Amino acid sequence: MNGSSNRRAGCTLFTVMAFGAITAATGCDRAAAKAPPKKPDLPVTAVDSDKMDVPDIRRYPGNTEAVRQATLEARITGFLEERRFEEGTSVSAGDTMFVIEPPPYEAQVLEAEGQLAAAEAAFDFARIEFARNEPLVASGAISAQAFDQYRTNLESAAAQVQVARASLIEAEINLGYTEVAAPFDGRIGRRLVDVGNLVGPGINEDLAVVVDLDPMRVVFQPAGTELPDYVMAWPAKDIGVKVTVRSMSSSMTYEGSLDLVDNEAATDSSTFIARASFPNTDLRLVPGLFADVEVDLGVLPGRVVVPVEAIQSEPQQAFVWTVKDDKLVRANVTLGPQWKELRVVSGLEAGVPVVVEGNPYMLKSDVTVRAKTLSLDAWRKEVAAKQKEAADPSKGGKHPGQSHVAKQAVHPEAASGHGGASK
Repeated sequence: MNGSSNRRAGCTLFTVMAFGAITAATGCDRAAAKAPPKKPDLPVTAVDSDKMDVPDIRRYPGNTEAVRQATLEARITGFLEERRFEEGTSVSAGDTMFVIEPPPYEAQVLEAEGQLAAAEAAFDFARIEFARNEPLVASGAISAQAFDQYRTNLESAAAQVQVARASLIEAEINLGYTEVAAPFDGRIGRRLVDVGNLVGPGINEDLAVVVDLDPMRVVFQPAGTELPDYVMAWPAKDIGVKVTVRSMSSSMTYEGSLDLVDNEAATDSSTFIARASFPNTDLRLVPGLFADVEVDLGVLPGRVVVPVEAIQSEPQQAFVWTVKDDKLVRANVTLGPQWKELRVVSGLEAGVPVVVEGNPYMLKSDVTVRAKTLSLDAWRKEVAAKQKEAADPSKGGKHPGQSHVAKQAVHPEAASGHGGASK
């Protein structure tokens, strides 16, 4: 009996132990199944920020403008008789462009000449009468009152001569206005009034426009925060400017110099007017064209720079992703001018790795990364090699300007006055 009991107890103990072992094994499997797999580190490419002397090149959109521009106007009333130019051609100063019917004004000159002759004759007669009667006053032959009348007649006749001369001058001026001449050498545009129309002040007054194309100007508007930089640089030294105008098939670049920095910024736009002039000897440019303007303000010494691809932004703030202890750290920066593929920043020290390539959807603070870090020089050489490869049509590589970093538009507020400097 005892033996049978011992056997049953042994079987029960074995069953319990076996069930426990199975339960433990199942529990371990479940625990292993519940444990999340470790995420792989995010691969990124980082470039060390660096400090260097940077050319202070600032870029803006602009518009070409003529140094001189004049609208030919009808200054007298009459019918337009002649047009003596071909539209869109070059003209010389003093050349007659239009003729307004001269006969009425020629008649006015003849009339004024006759009036002047009559006035001069009346003056001569009054002068003779005055001279003849002057001695008679002393002898008492005529009264002083009668002699005063001779004096008055002489003075009145002299005044009438002056009025007649003025009328003649006015008539000659109006006759001169019948020929409308080019005020300077330049190019004349289309006619605004056809021959046969009545023209004059307030009636078809504008006839055509003449522009002086050489030299040419470009007008642009830097941010108001840049005005102190311009005032310090100009006119103490010559500020070089490059102007590029692009057509459908080519681009044209001209070099000139700054010739105006306005003395205030507009309150509505927070920009100021700046202007440069440059030779246009080939006369290929005309007023009103869009242009890219590069202004060379000198050198910015010892500035921290990062690749343009590293710059991120959100409203009111630009930033970069840096790598510290294999983790991403956001660093807010203030943007300065751009030079080639580099951007000047403040708020970041030199030697800090900034991310230029990586999955844009994974770039977040404290994300663990596996960074391939390059020096700035090494990165620039790599970019140059990619650009060379991209320029070779036989090698269809990715354009070096395409980055895997998510790019947002850099807001003007985040650019600290140099938003227009990036191109």
